[in-house]
Amino acid sequence: MGVVREGSMSTIVKARDQETGRVVAVKVHKPEARKAVEKLESQYRDFTEGQITAAFDHPNVVKCYDHGKLGDVPYLVLEYLEGVTLGSLMAGDSQRLEGQRLSFVRQAAAALEHVHSRRFVHHDFCPKNLFVTNENQVKLIDFGLATPLLDRPTAGTRMGTIETLAPEVLRREPCDYRVDVFAWGVVAYQVLSGHWPFESPEHHQTLNKILNVHAVSLERRVPDVPDEVANLVMRAIHKAPAKRLSSMTTAVGVLDRSKDVAM
Repeated sequence: MGVVREGSMSTIVKARDQETGRVVAVKVHKPEARKAVEKLESQYRDFTEGQITAAFDHPNVVKCYDHGKLGDVPYLVLEYLEGVTLGSLMAGDSQRLEGQRLSFVRQAAAALEHVHSRRFVHHDFCPKNLFVTNENQVKLIDFGLATPLLDRPTAGTRMGTIETLAPEVLRREPCDYRVDVFAWGVVAYQVLSGHWPFESPEHHQTLNKILNVHAVSLERRVPDVPDEVANLVMRAIHKAPAKRLSSMTTAVGVLDRSKDVAM
């Protein structure tokens, strides 16, 4: 039925399931990406992307109906989503964000809370991997870099989207689920204020700010943000993992108390 999305690592095609009749999205890894995927799986995880995605059952996480291999080609059969990524929305139709900012931030937090509850770390939580449907439902997508959440921090490796990489990732220090918490805080800050907390015109400057410069307080950027939410986001982007927001469950609770605030 046609190509939906063409990425550097995979192609997503719209199709119809012949058994159920439902429209689905089929994700197939490109040949040039398979070695990178196999290396990731051999070094950092014991699960395939399909197995990880199929482990989730939450309204804010994309559903995986089936996964496997055709020959040596991995594939995932996912729910078909109509809408745009949060990244595209923020870059273009900003009017659609009005009145929905806190809702989008809260839904993104709920998605991450569920992923962590199933003992996985996403590792690439960013606007391009948050899909906003035509009904304004947020869906976390693309678990291509996800790894199991272990009981102890694991050796760091640089992977993910530059703007949302936690300081410990950049330093190649041991990492755990708090890299996702940091990434959520960065995304929440951007959605609520219209600014990246560590924005710079060049990537190397962004990396330096993530490591060495404290972000302008969200309350100062956007005085209308409830104090409790502003403090929550700033705790999420704390440079020290030990002082960072400790769980996405806390974030969801705070955002639930502010759900009637129009932003």
